[in-house]
Amino acid sequence: MVMTHKERYITAIHLGEPDTVPVDATYVDPIHVERITGKKVLAAGGGGGGGGFAVTREEAKMDMNEIMLRNQKLLNEAIKKIGLDALIVSDYWLYPRGFKLKFVDESTYVDQWGKIYRIRRDVKTTYWIDGAIKTPEDLDDFEPPDPESLSYDILDLTKREAGEDYPVIGWCHCGEMFPYLMRGGIEKLTHDIYRNPDFARKLIKKVAETNIEIVKRMLDRGVDVVADSDDVAEGKGPFFPLKVFKEFFFPYTKRLIDECHRRGVPFLRHSDGNLYPILEDLVNLGIDGLHPIEPKVMDLAYVKKRYGDKIFLRGNVDCAYVLPFGSEEDVRRDVRRCVDTAARGGGFILADSNSLHSNVKTENILVMIDEARKYGRYPR
Repeated sequence: MVMTHKERYITAIHLGEPDTVPVDATYVDPIHVERITGKKVLAAGGGGGGGGFAVTREEAKMDMNEIMLRNQKLLNEAIKKIGLDALIVSDYWLYPRGFKLKFVDESTYVDQWGKIYRIRRDVKTTYWIDGAIKTPEDLDDFEPPDPESLSYDILDLTKREAGEDYPVIGWCHCGEMFPYLMRGGIEKLTHDIYRNPDFARKLIKKVAETNIEIVKRMLDRGVDVVADSDDVAEGKGPFFPLKVFKEFFFPYTKRLIDECHRRGVPFLRHSDGNLYPILEDLVNLGIDGLHPIEPKVMDLAYVKKRYGDKIFLRGNVDCAYVLPFGSEEDVRRDVRRCVDTAARGGGFILADSNSLHSNVKTENILVMIDEARKYGRYPR
């Protein structure tokens, strides 16, 4: 029996075997959306280092919600056109109604979270450079976005366009990533945790509680899966010792997971890097799924064997080398590697190992999907 996209995805989330392995994308760069739809995306490019957007001088005068609504509609169109199994909405794209970016100079702006970005208009990209919270006094004066004042039009639009055929994945944050971006770097937040822990706790609490309230409103609007995209690790391991996670961060993660479970919504945990030192603790917190199990530093086969009866796995097609630089056969081989390793017994969703960023070849995205459809059929 051929399943709908939603049936296929939800079956895998609940550790079952659907008709074929679901295929998903974490982030589809606007460059691919334009190529797939043939239509112009506003504020094209960007997204690196925590959600920045490369806006033109004219776009900078617009309400960011107008930009995001157009882009979301085109993203939904592109996802459907190439045959992915889920529509995605990110809290990066939620702004207060009437919001305009605050420019420090012609190419530098501060977003609503106090994260500072620089625009490279010549290559249509943005990169994070600093944070606005320099002192405890800055934090006292800082007001995070009011969850009630944000526009959720892009989510309402996506739910309508999903209908009963597609699940909607709500990508969000909790309290781990924005604090170090707002402070200007991981080293500064680390210094705070050890030298000024009350300040660190206050910053993390303000960010996490705001983000949890945003997720509640995403849940109110019917997202089918909540995916926490806070990056907490790099190749050598997590950014902080386990005891720091347990004291400063995990209580908020647990609150977010419990809120999702109270409403019957699965919780997917994302982070790049080597998560082995905290993976058991993340599973014990109650996560339902894990992404991306970064190929260079984690072993998909080990994670499947160790946790495949507890959580679903999502990933792990290499977007660092294979998708940007690989041949068609390289991509097909990597898809088969993922399917062979993690699909048996169900509970696996094929996706990128971070995102479909701007350096990925658009044609390789199509190859990835095609091979997954051909090779990922059940029963295995």
